[in-house]
Amino acid sequence: MPIVLAIADDHEIFRKGVIEIISSWDEFSVTIEANDGKDLIHRIAKANTQPNICIIDINMPEMNGYDTLAEIKKQWPKIKVMVLTMLKDEYCFIKMIRNGADGFLSKNSNPKELRKALLSIHESGVYHSDLMARKFIRVMQETDVIPKFSDKELELLKLCASDLTYAQIADKMSITERSVAGYRDNLFHKLNVNSRVGLAMCAIKMGIVPID
Repeated sequence: MPIVLAIADDHEIFRKGVIEIISSWDEFSVTIEANDGKDLIHRIAKANTQPNICIIDINMPEMNGYDTLAEIKKQWPKIKVMVLTMLKDEYCFIKMIRNGADGFLSKNSNPKELRKALLSIHESGVYHSDLMARKFIRVMQETDVIPKFSDKELELLKLCASDLTYAQIADKMSITERSVAGYRDNLFHKLNVNSRVGLAMCAIKMGIVPID
């Protein structure tokens, strides 16, 4: 049986192009295409067969990717969701992770990586490019060992999964931005990650920050 896909993107030319590429692969069948998140939710609800994976953008009219993802996970928790976007801001990724995204891919990616991502999500339940700290995810899946954190490191780790800037975090923690940078670097070393996104994923994976 082919892997059933749904795609939502308000740019019709891009959407049609992605569908044409995917349709050339025997493993997949695109059964639903939608202009935006609201349209996607409606079509999934009406479909005889639910998709295995939904491909969505973040910036969409009517219902954006954040709300679309949250609604899919609420109504159909078994459906995997891959975010295909041009956005690279770490806050976007953190919010999508907390809403339950199973994978991320840049719209600049080539068809080979798109196929690889879809197969990975279907087979192992997750796909993240290097930008999304794949190495970290693999390590955290293979071990339950959690490093020891100081109170300040733990507080910062929680706040890294918020939408606060580092300056706002410093103010909330009543310390300087330089101190925040120091604690952040300690966390980078302890958790073997090199970005705030990695720290946020770490906090979520360990249950320090709940998934919304």
